[in-house]
Amino acid sequence: MTEKNIAQRTETEAINMGLFAITWPIFLEVLLTYLINFTDILFLNQVSEQSSAAIGTLMPIIVIPIVILHSLSIGTTGVLGQMLGAQLHSGLSKNYLYTVVFNFAIGLVVMLVYLVGHQHIGSWMGLDGGMNALTSAYLVIFAPALLIKAVQIGYGCILNINGWTRLNMYSTMLANGLNITLNSYFLFGRKDFGLSGVECVALASAISYLLGLVVVMYFVHIKKGVKFDFSGSRSDATTYLKQTLKIGIPATMEPMSYELNRFFITITVISLGALAISTRIYTLNLILIPVIYSQAIGVGNRILVSHLLGAKQHRRIERQIKQSILLSTTGSAAMLFAIWLGSDYAFQLFTQNQEILALGATLLAIDFLRHPAGAINMVVVNSLVVSGDAKYPVTLSILSMWLFCLPLVYFLSITLGWGLIGVWLALLLDEYLRCAVCLIRWRGGAWKDSSPVLA
Repeated sequence: MTEKNIAQRTETEAINMGLFAITWPIFLEVLLTYLINFTDILFLNQVSEQSSAAIGTLMPIIVIPIVILHSLSIGTTGVLGQMLGAQLHSGLSKNYLYTVVFNFAIGLVVMLVYLVGHQHIGSWMGLDGGMNALTSAYLVIFAPALLIKAVQIGYGCILNINGWTRLNMYSTMLANGLNITLNSYFLFGRKDFGLSGVECVALASAISYLLGLVVVMYFVHIKKGVKFDFSGSRSDATTYLKQTLKIGIPATMEPMSYELNRFFITITVISLGALAISTRIYTLNLILIPVIYSQAIGVGNRILVSHLLGAKQHRRIERQIKQSILLSTTGSAAMLFAIWLGSDYAFQLFTQNQEILALGATLLAIDFLRHPAGAINMVVVNSLVVSGDAKYPVTLSILSMWLFCLPLVYFLSITLGWGLIGVWLALLLDEYLRCAVCLIRWRGGAWKDSSPVLA
């Protein structure tokens, strides 16, 4: 049977939708997810600078379990997507249930850890007594929201893998709207709820997360009619978990290593002085939308590739990769070029310092050169990982971060005295090195035989 005939028999809803229709809701969903935390900090800034600083410092601790769950969901995407592409529908209802239960278990552990340690986490991060008290008050109310978010991510995987990405976007939009409304009401309304400012913000976020969960549950079970199959055995659950973790664990190691690596790079930037610190923060804020755009293309491509892998349409996967790379690189490059052209005006949103404006424009120009390689990496690495060939790109990325990028950052910025420009050039060279090696790996074709589902 020809690949064309196979394609006619194995078209899924996601494949029929295509990359653009799947991706644009993901872009808006990710952007809105960033805005929830940003909104909380803005409202806290109206309470006091100390509150804003305390919870802003706590945010990495809040984000880490969410990042881990999203990374583990790459394994879910790989397994469920390949099952859909291969028309293996009989086990889907069981695996949908296992996905939600697994996320619930992780969320429950995280919630309990944060509730037990809420009085000490701030002090462990180096905050003084007053700021530690603020983080403690925040965590007591917000910790259950992490359990809610964990379950929501599980349900979100079910929607995304079927191509129903727009429904996830709607739930995030509603959650954002409620978060802003509740923050305004709790903090500035006439009624006194007997809560401090940080407690009001934590409660608003927790309630908005709960709304997001209720909405995705409605979309999954009522609108789309998905039913869970509770008849599965322990063996079925174990098999599914092994398949997802084969992809998910390596996929989780890379972002965790990335965050730790960027922490050490930040230490180097701090040693360069206040000007470098401010310029780095402002530049990263300005390039956030192009980065999210490329991330969204990478996720949308991952969904389609998983379906096509299940259908064994390898030639079509090659075409899909090329389309994704073209859309990701051209779109992000156009955004970065526009930001660079208007950099003087863009940086003036944050500062009037002419040294920052000049240095920031140079960094944006380097970002314009670097980001095509980054955009390609997001597409190709996602494709390798979801195919089951996860260990190679993850190992490469970790080795490159620590053995090439970090030493080069120090050499260019400190030893040669190039400062923040040296940091940006090191990141550029690291991105292109990983891009070249990952493309070679992809063209080698080992991914075709790496599937944990169809092997």
